[in-house]
Amino acid sequence: MRHCKKKGRLNRRTSWRKATLKCMANGLIKYQRIETTMAKAKALRVFIEPLITLAKKDKDSVAARRRAFQKLCDRDMVKSLFEDVGPLYKNISGGYTRIMAVGIRKGDGAQTAIIEFTKRTIPDEDLLGKTKVVKKEKKKKPAAEKVKEDEAKKTTTTKKKTGSSKINAEKKEEHSVEDMKKEKAKTEQKKVAQKGLFKRFRRKSI
Repeated sequence: MRHCKKKGRLNRRTSWRKATLKCMANGLIKYQRIETTMAKAKALRVFIEPLITLAKKDKDSVAARRRAFQKLCDRDMVKSLFEDVGPLYKNISGGYTRIMAVGIRKGDGAQTAIIEFTKRTIPDEDLLGKTKVVKKEKKKKPAAEKVKEDEAKKTTTTKKKTGSSKINAEKKEEHSVEDMKKEKAKTEQKKVAQKGLFKRFRRKSI
């Protein structure tokens, strides 16, 4: 009978399940916080916490590093585990990871969660993708340069005003010429209409 043999099988074969946990463990050591499903997070916690205990107890042991390499299969991750992550939990006897429920995934309705280390070398701002806003200090310019800039601004504004006044005068002249032409055309049309009326009602000679 299988008493106390409960494991997160994750609906995978043995080799497939080991590869999944190895990949997730490497990602957790590298980024120190990952988002996955709740079932995978619980299985990963059982996989990664014994490795942290190994790194905490035997930091300089070659045999311990080889045992961790059998699980992780990545030299860089083993190095960071023993040199960066392990010393953080030197005086802590357990509870190296934290699982937080996030929500339900839209595609298949799976419960998602965030698993992270309780102590981290990466700050929270970098994990969340936030950037610090650095205010640039404005350098004070000497008084002579300020006077020159003010004079240049004044000259540019006066040039703009003169240019705009010239354009407005030209537009007014064009409008006045067009109005004169329209008035002349109207008067000529009236004259033609009046002549036509006189012709229509003119008496014939007997």
